Amino acid sequence: MQSLLFRVSVACDGSLAGNRGGSCSPCRQNAIVEVRKSFRCAAQAQAVETLPPLSAWVEQRGLPLRKLHVRPEEVEGELSLVVSQPTKKGQPLVAVPSSAWLTQQVVRTSSIGSLVKNLDAWLQIALFLLHERSQPDAAWQGFLDSIPAQPDVPLFWSEDELAHLEGTQLLSSVQGYRQFFEAKFAELEEQLFAPHPDVFPPEVYALDGFLWAVATVRSRVHSPLDGEDVALVPLADLVRHRRVEGAKWVLQMAGGLFSKAQALVVEAERDYAEGEVVTMDYGAPLTEADERKLDSQVLLDYGVIDTTGAQGGFVLSLELPEDDKYYDDKADILELNGLSEAASFVLRPNEEPSEQLLGFLRLINLSGQDCFLLEPLFRNEAWGHMLAPMSEANERSVYVSMMEGCRAALQGYSTAIDDDLRALRDAPPGSRLEKAILVRLGEKQTLDAVLGFFEERFDRIPSLEFYQERRLKRLGLLDDDGRTTYDSFFSDGIA
Repeated sequence: MQSLLFRVSVACDGSLAGNRGGSCSPCRQNAIVEVRKSFRCAAQAQAVETLPPLSAWVEQRGLPLRKLHVRPEEVEGELSLVVSQPTKKGQPLVAVPSSAWLTQQVVRTSSIGSLVKNLDAWLQIALFLLHERSQPDAAWQGFLDSIPAQPDVPLFWSEDELAHLEGTQLLSSVQGYRQFFEAKFAELEEQLFAPHPDVFPPEVYALDGFLWAVATVRSRVHSPLDGEDVALVPLADLVRHRRVEGAKWVLQMAGGLFSKAQALVVEAERDYAEGEVVTMDYGAPLTEADERKLDSQVLLDYGVIDTTGAQGGFVLSLELPEDDKYYDDKADILELNGLSEAASFVLRPNEEPSEQLLGFLRLINLSGQDCFLLEPLFRNEAWGHMLAPMSEANERSVYVSMMEGCRAALQGYSTAIDDDLRALRDAPPGSRLEKAILVRLGEKQTLDAVLGFFEERFDRIPSLEFYQERRLKRLGLLDDDGRTTYDSFFSDGIA
């Protein structure tokens, strides 16, 4: 029986991982509440002060707010887009032409452009934000004034605040992000900043500022303007996160039939009434094949959670052990079916484990007499057989490994589910404490549900239909009730 690896892999130009943090205490909780209150008040003050400059700035750039106005939110303290006239589903709420986007093309026309042109697009934009922020009369100052001085992403949480994520996959991801960005900063400091101190003065291009810039880029971009097409889009980046249908980013051609200019349209996905805040789901799948992002994944990049529509879960990462006697044969089967030797599966508290996950588990645990399916004769059909119970021994190995993995993961948290439910009732709405509790609660509820699923099915293993029975039925040697047809086969004189 193979052991399972319960962890999460986060892609950020590489697979990031980290260690768990320390424990929490009531005094730390009180400190978090006070820190959050202070941040909220400062952010609200900043939002109120920057509202006129932002409005005037977008007007100067030819972005009149016909259907919208901008206002600071009372709870989060950041700016939001509010509908100023009723808008029907499918209609644009605002269209921002590409001439108003902050892209790598904009960066290349700046004084730092020639020095950063070979960097990744997101990194070019991050360094440009620092450059513009240091200029007293910067062209992008009105936009910069609308950006919080400290994004609410966990990358900026204090050690006491991160302690409330103890045992979670999110904490490992946050630590991995920080390690990656610190390593990237050290690389830039050596290869770019130090050789050009006049262009990249150390008081501007310091680690704290760099972290602010990269977090700002990550927290304000969405598909389709991400990856190599990454762009910061004023106004459109003010759409708030909610798990319900609201609006979406859509690219459209602008400027006439023969123009190559584009515009980013914030399109209503439902009818909007006057006074409503424009929202979109930051975790929405991009294609039918994609998974909806978990709350922990949205919080990691954007610093927000929709408390009215929680999407908790756990990312289970599995690998085909390299010391498996049949490693090459199993790897071939995975490759034939578009899979690799390592795979991640999203588990959710209200969903049963997927057929693909169960198939992967059965293949990992395949041993003994069941390994006849690894022969070249069965190679093209083997994965299809993994999607249903193979044998009683194989199914038991799968269930036992999952139950042991879930129990071990649950023991890694410093609190129980009931503790989190009680703490959640007392957490200030919108606070970092509330977000941390929701994440760890979502992970634990998922693990508890998955554990219950396999415990319940474990008792029913003898009643399952396995490969040999399915094979005999296809040959007509077993009826649908599992009774042999040998007697009638001979009595009818067929053989």
